[in-house]
Amino acid sequence: MILPHLTPDASDKKLAHFFLPYQLAWIRDESRLRLAEKSVRIGWTYADAMKNTRKRLRHKNRDYLFATKDQASAVEYLRTCVEMAEIFNFTRSIVARGEDSETVSGTLPNGEKFTREIRFNYLKFDNGSRILAFSSNPYAMAVFGGEVGLDEFAKHPNAEKLWETAQGRVTWGYDLGFWSAHDGTDTLFYQFAQEARAGKGGWSYYRVTMADAVAAGLVEKINSVRGLQTTRAHFIADCKTRARLPEIYEQAYNCNPAGSTSCIVPWTQIELCRQDYQIPRVHLEALQITHAFGPFQPGEELWRERRIADFITASFAQLIHTPAHYRLGFDVAASGQGDLACIYLDRREGSRLKLAGLFTCRTDDWHFLKSALWSLHRSLPSLQSAGDETGLGRQIRWETPKNFPGQFTPVNFAAQKHDLGFKLMNQLSLAEKIIPKSEPDLAQDFFALRKIFSGKSWKFTEGRNLLNPASHCDLAWAAALASHADGQNPSAGPFFIFENDRRTKALAARMDRTVLG
Repeated sequence: MILPHLTPDASDKKLAHFFLPYQLAWIRDESRLRLAEKSVRIGWTYADAMKNTRKRLRHKNRDYLFATKDQASAVEYLRTCVEMAEIFNFTRSIVARGEDSETVSGTLPNGEKFTREIRFNYLKFDNGSRILAFSSNPYAMAVFGGEVGLDEFAKHPNAEKLWETAQGRVTWGYDLGFWSAHDGTDTLFYQFAQEARAGKGGWSYYRVTMADAVAAGLVEKINSVRGLQTTRAHFIADCKTRARLPEIYEQAYNCNPAGSTSCIVPWTQIELCRQDYQIPRVHLEALQITHAFGPFQPGEELWRERRIADFITASFAQLIHTPAHYRLGFDVAASGQGDLACIYLDRREGSRLKLAGLFTCRTDDWHFLKSALWSLHRSLPSLQSAGDETGLGRQIRWETPKNFPGQFTPVNFAAQKHDLGFKLMNQLSLAEKIIPKSEPDLAQDFFALRKIFSGKSWKFTEGRNLLNPASHCDLAWAAALASHADGQNPSAGPFFIFENDRRTKALAARMDRTVLG
């Protein structure tokens, strides 16, 4: 493509003649953190070359560190940057280009120390700024500082180490951007993309599928450059033909990663479990509990239990006044400062279990946890429940079945983890475990569960939930316990219908003042 000469400060209107809208958005985006889920071959790296050549010409002594999958791609990127300098008629500003090396030292994951010579390609401008292009070695940019770009990050063989190195380069007020087509759901890029989609993490977020790029004018741009007359419909059909398999087309062109065998179920299956509805959801931190209900004091248990019961009753009045068979899973976390304690409430609807309410907290106040759990058992007589009888809070799980015989089932979590995980996996696979779309961290918690087949049975482990870092799959395991409770006595318990809810409304108003105000 031959473009007329522009100045580094050329207006967006002039650049828009030569770049598509999504390319132009990336070029002018000065956000500190940028992430783009993209289709293959839509000109993203080309736009980044324009962005960062222009930025080097505008700013002196400002390096750009570009990392890509191999040395050939690094060389090609710098060739594109030279082309961009020609567009600005600033090739005279390039005072040096070529290949160089640096010696870096570090420690491998196995603890072994190393010293290596790292090669990289560079462009140096007359104002002291440089563009340095590295191949896939995650240690390559460790001795430099500046702005960072990571090309096709999902396909990097050691993404965690590359990210560890890259994020440290921008400490002194520089920015970091990365972009990629997907390569499955087990990648760090996928996790960051999920975080960005949810509006968390401070990302400036882009998602451009091939259909989006075609709608923005990609086919017409290709026709102009290559002298072709391809129609949009024919272009999309050709992409699908080349992909052959629908899952390859979805991943390469539609930003929908193929499922991983290590995830409990593919993400597309979890999506089938998500529906549009709302649930009552309450979360309390330890300080909020102490502020609202006071610290536990021997001799004042009954007064405190009544206040806690009033709060729980008011918070979940919608469930209490809706006759149904409820299934409760109770999971107590390892620490009041870290993981979650969770009460997960499903409502049985035919063969499905549909999340009806969720209560979580981070506390080691066992009296509060017991009072909250027991108040739900008293308020929902048709309730069937299950909880881990081992680990922290075992006293609660020991007392609860004695006080609510036939309702609460203690579970040896370590011994029955396979059965719990296998049943949850089957329910998700059949879309029989329904969750609301309004709570994206729940879906991510299910997806963070990992499975490994050991030859005789599945082994289930926990991954990270970037949308709820406090949960180490605690929500998912509480959901599994609710499913286990359903299997104990699925039709037990009568319905109770409450005709007068004035007391509940009064309690809710009171708790609004004490907890929320």
